[in-house]
Amino acid sequence: MKWKLLILVPLAILLSHTTKYIFAQELPCSRTANYQIDVSLNVDEKILDATERLTWRNTSDIAVNELYFHLYWNAFKNTRSTFAKESLRMGGWAKRMLASFDEDDWGWIDITSFHLLSSRGSDNTDLLPNSVFVAPDDNNKHDRTVLKVTLPRTVAPGQSIVLDIAFQAKIPSKAPRVGYVNDTYFIAQWFPKIGVIWGGKWNCHQYHSNSEYFSDYGDYDVKITVPQGFIVGATGAQTDSTSNAEGMVTYQFQQECVHDFAWTTSPNYQVRSRMFTHDELSDVKMRLLFQAEHTHHADKLLDATENTLKYYGLWYGAYPYNQITIVDPPESSTAIGMEYPTLFTTTIDWWLPKGAYGPHSLTIHECGHSWWYGLVGSNEFEHAWIDEGFNTYATSRCLNASYGNETYHRRYFGIPVRFREVRITPQSDLRESYLQYGAADIMDQLSWEFINGSSYGALSYNKAALMLWTLEGYLGEQVFSKIMKEFSTRFWFKHPHPQDFFNIVNEYAPENMDWFFEQIVYGSEKLDYAIGSIKSEPVSSARGWFDENGEKIYSSGEKKEKDDEEVSEELFDTEIIVKRLGGVKFPVEVRFAFEDGEVLTDTWDGNARWKVFRYRRPAKLMLAEVDPDRKIALDTNYTNNSKYVKRASTPALKWTARWFAWFQHLMEMFSFFS
Repeated sequence: MKWKLLILVPLAILLSHTTKYIFAQELPCSRTANYQIDVSLNVDEKILDATERLTWRNTSDIAVNELYFHLYWNAFKNTRSTFAKESLRMGGWAKRMLASFDEDDWGWIDITSFHLLSSRGSDNTDLLPNSVFVAPDDNNKHDRTVLKVTLPRTVAPGQSIVLDIAFQAKIPSKAPRVGYVNDTYFIAQWFPKIGVIWGGKWNCHQYHSNSEYFSDYGDYDVKITVPQGFIVGATGAQTDSTSNAEGMVTYQFQQECVHDFAWTTSPNYQVRSRMFTHDELSDVKMRLLFQAEHTHHADKLLDATENTLKYYGLWYGAYPYNQITIVDPPESSTAIGMEYPTLFTTTIDWWLPKGAYGPHSLTIHECGHSWWYGLVGSNEFEHAWIDEGFNTYATSRCLNASYGNETYHRRYFGIPVRFREVRITPQSDLRESYLQYGAADIMDQLSWEFINGSSYGALSYNKAALMLWTLEGYLGEQVFSKIMKEFSTRFWFKHPHPQDFFNIVNEYAPENMDWFFEQIVYGSEKLDYAIGSIKSEPVSSARGWFDENGEKIYSSGEKKEKDDEEVSEELFDTEIIVKRLGGVKFPVEVRFAFEDGEVLTDTWDGNARWKVFRYRRPAKLMLAEVDPDRKIALDTNYTNNSKYVKRASTPALKWTARWFAWFQHLMEMFSFFS
């Protein structure tokens, strides 16, 4: 009888967890962490009551006798958490948020029961007495965002364990990425989530002011109980709904091969659905939850999502899930502009002028995270640029492919002004913060160790994206497209390191590109090449003493010999100095245009501080340009990339007149309102 228990009890545990995942055999993820969660929302108390069954498999090559869990919402528990201390020190929106918190605005998460299910049919082991909060990043004894749990037995590589957890969580009012506005709730990073064994040890960081997340892939089966009349959107697809007593409804959502689960609910959401179809890609059901006042913009959000599914799918691999949920939260929500597996949030900007990308940019960016973060599961804590930078680059490419170049616009005193005749490329918008903060830090470092949030954003998003644009310019679009698709699909459902990307680049590039990554990823020097001095003058007649027929002959330069090519009035001596003003060394192209229409292109390895180019041509130089095709997106100063021998004043005068006219209209408008 004993041997039957040894077989039947673990089999029953396994079947209780896996029967609902029979459907989940198509996607090739490791299924390291599988969750069954049952959660109920108390709208009066702003409380979540939940139970969680976690089946965790040790997919590493080391044996473990302890587990690490993220309890993210404890970051919003008090002003002594690491998140709060960092936010208060750096200032900005988060500091203002914390300063406004009242008693009911704080959030927290408490585990009320924690058991390891036995595999031998004996009593379950209570793990709460063996649990302790730790702060692996800063030793902050007040931080409660990481929980270490000691196990009664070792889990060998390949073995699985089942954990039953009960928890209660207080929803913060307006914390980053989560919270509620009236009766609209956005719930993310809300359950006890196990860390990742990465590089031979547990990787489970605290919640920081500058950081996102890192977790393992698995299957999710989540039941969400909300009041009758509340609409629910969540990771995965809704597979069931059940009406309960006391006016509550339970919705069931399931999704295979994802590394997180988020959800939202509100009685005010409007719902619109559309099917994405493409001859070369899988069908995807798009479900949009939006605000009633945004009805006229709903199709724009769906259009932008379609464009993302199309272009990202063709470039980086077809979206593998059969549904995606687009959420348009209330305008005062702190959940706007975030990504989760099969679900993301966006918004409408009423103030953007005609010709601007409008809702398209944010929608494409957040939807694009379905690839760069969702499918390629990089460590956002430690290498944020692999996620944000890759997706920012892909967003700009998708915007350009979908809508063309954007009309240039700026805000003055909050009022948007459009410059109708000025069109800019999507990557142009990346340069502003990069130019301001790009040298403040190195790009590859822990997210919370950047000097401030501006530096974190400029490097993790914009410098990284400009780095990829520069690589595309250097290697060519065809080669670089192969690199990006290979990196994406090779590391779906995996956790790549930076070196994994470098290796793929070196596989496809005609040369080893380590010299480039050492400077850009691990350095903070600027890249700036410029045209220095230029001179193009008629060849002068020879002067001085010359040896002819054994005699020394003096020439004053006045006599012109017919066979003396050097004194021909039709030839010009041209000299151009190209300078390297920044610390980064990069090969550059230089183009020279002459007055007779001849155009010469030369190259320079860019290593020295300067190089002289000399030509003798039958025409005078008109224009010299370094990087004439703007392939080097990382160049910090385009204004010094070109120089005319004789400056053309007409374009400058034309633009000056337009700017003065615009400025006059602006002043007249302010005078009218005053």
